[in-house]
Amino acid sequence: MGSAIFTGVTGLQVHQRRIDVIAANIANVNTTGYRGSRALFQDLFSQTLQGPSAPLGTFGGRNGSQVGLGVRLGVIDIDFTQGTLLNTGVASDLAIQGNGFFILSGGGGNFYTRDGSFTINANGELVDSATGLFVQGFQADATGTIDPNAPLTNISIPLGTTSIVRATTLVSLVGNLNSSSAAGDTVVRNVQVFDSLGTARDIEVTFTKSATTNEWDWTATSSDPDIDTVTGAGTIVFDTDGTVLSGGLGNISVTFLGGIPAAPIDPFVFDLDFGDLSQLDSESDVSISNQDGYPRGTLEAFNIGANGVLNGVFSNGLTQVLGQVALATFANNGGLVRDGSNLFRESPGSGIAQIGTPSTGGRGQVSGGVLEGSNVDLGTEFSNLIVTQRGFQANARTITTADTLLQETVNLVR
Repeated sequence: MGSAIFTGVTGLQVHQRRIDVIAANIANVNTTGYRGSRALFQDLFSQTLQGPSAPLGTFGGRNGSQVGLGVRLGVIDIDFTQGTLLNTGVASDLAIQGNGFFILSGGGGNFYTRDGSFTINANGELVDSATGLFVQGFQADATGTIDPNAPLTNISIPLGTTSIVRATTLVSLVGNLNSSSAAGDTVVRNVQVFDSLGTARDIEVTFTKSATTNEWDWTATSSDPDIDTVTGAGTIVFDTDGTVLSGGLGNISVTFLGGIPAAPIDPFVFDLDFGDLSQLDSESDVSISNQDGYPRGTLEAFNIGANGVLNGVFSNGLTQVLGQVALATFANNGGLVRDGSNLFRESPGSGIAQIGTPSTGGRGQVSGGVLEGSNVDLGTEFSNLIVTQRGFQANARTITTADTLLQETVNLVR
């Protein structure tokens, strides 16, 4: 009877611990990226009253007799199943669909989390909004190229400070050159392009009707005070149906005067595409359909793709890769140690973090404007709460019953 009391006490203790685990799960039902836990029990010891015997001759053998001496808490497991994804519309909010953890860095080393509620700090760096830890990833170079083998670094998104330009490399022209024009007739069109500094440059293209049938000569000039010379000329030959037969692509080279305040790449070279011009019996009308240069633009927004790539959107309409968020995976997620604030630390049980880019090496995808909710299921937790409560009550009844039996034993001497 005395052992029954102590056995009941062990039952009370582990059920109390299980209630603590369930309470923590329920408390964090709305915690972003939270991972629920479960308490698993194991029997404690058993007292052997009679050992088992093997069959021998006419004796058929017998089973042993053991009395259990209680229960203990075996392990508190962390459930790493996927949580529900919730759209927030905030570009800096991130969520992982699949395996992996975001990597955060601070003075105490690396931390790992599924909570992607990030923000941009005053220095333009992506940080965890609650702890201020820096989100780790791979920063792109000036051309937007990412090296996934480079060391991890803080991700910088310098809104309003970073600029980008694109020098013109191709200008496409459309329209018509009048087939009824006389030899020597001209058509002049201004073509605005952008040099390597994003400065607009005006180039005049003059089309002159040749004495040869179905041919137009063209030359390029400029009145820009910073331009020294413009080299570019050629002949466009049209077929009898008015389409371009040859000379559909021309090249222009621009050199600049010395001593100008800011010199772009010199010479400045770009192509002219005449392939969409026609020579029909209609008024001459030539215009630019497209040119691929852009003036200076500043970074004003960003978005994040499924592979964790951060794309900067500039005020001039250009986009450029800024960096890529890194993810970490572990051989044993269950070996990670909770560190508070939705953070985990690696341990000998988890193994070393395997770091790489999203959607590679078994790592999940990263979505922007989304957060992952807790994976706690309230229905399951309430059911576990009822079962645990009944288990606690039953163990308490074991103690009171054993106490009653002891009281009856004491009464025998009366």
